[in-house]
Amino acid sequence: MPRPPQMEAPVLYMVRAWVAPQGGERYLQWLEGKHMAEVLREPGFLWARKCRLEQTDDKGWTGYLLIYGLASRDALEAYLHSAARERFWRELEPLNDVHRAERFYGAVDFALSSGAESATR
Repeated sequence: MPRPPQMEAPVLYMVRAWVAPQGGERYLQWLEGKHMAEVLREPGFLWARKCRLEQTDDKGWTGYLLIYGLASRDALEAYLHSAARERFWRELEPLNDVHRAERFYGAVDFALSSGAESATR
């Protein structure tokens, strides 16, 4: 069985999204069919993952965690101030009734791997 690709990156950009049970498929189709691939084409983005969370919120909305690996903090800053991000915000407006999200980011300051002899800092 082939090994899955490593999720290594010095900077992570994460989005925790809550998606409505009715109508939320519109957001997920946009996310999976368009948005994540477009973000990955931005300079400095290395990989992207979407994880369906086991938890729901107090409204019964399903949670997802989007994780993007970036090559540097400079790449993240460039993205946060880019025309592409402004366009993504406009594309999201019609989907605001079926999703809400929190965004956060940071530098990886500690990592472990199974079978590794040492941790990285």
